[in-house]
Amino acid sequence: MIRMLDHTADVGFEVEAPSVEGLFAEALGGLLQVMFEAPPREGGAEERRVELSAPDLETLLVRWLNELTFLVQGEGFVPVSAEVRVGEGPSLRARLRGVPLDVERYGWQGEIKGATFHGLEVARRREGALHARVILDV
Repeated sequence: MIRMLDHTADVGFEVEAPSVEGLFAEALGGLLQVMFEAPPREGGAEERRVELSAPDLETLLVRWLNELTFLVQGEGFVPVSAEVRVGEGPSLRARLRGVPLDVERYGWQGEIKGATFHGLEVARRREGALHARVILDV
């Protein structure tokens, strides 16, 4: 589940998933909804791998989103799907499938400077699902 958030000079979203891996995959979807009017949903002949580590889960989520932002804006690679593994440390390994950036086709909505720690939240809900709130600097 993804829910968009209004924020003064930035933009944010909330995601929810039953697992940490699912939460990080959903965060990719939230990021793409911010970047594009009509984000690509399928396809992806291109593949990339990402490996990250951080002192905590919140920092890992920020690093993940910033790496994805770099792939889109810096390398012209739009991830469509992500197979994510989160391990001890915490650390993250992901296999991304994606398509080349096409600003016309997907409706580019503007540059993202990066994910921030402002308003960042990663928590487990009573029902057991993980919830994250992210604010992006635009």
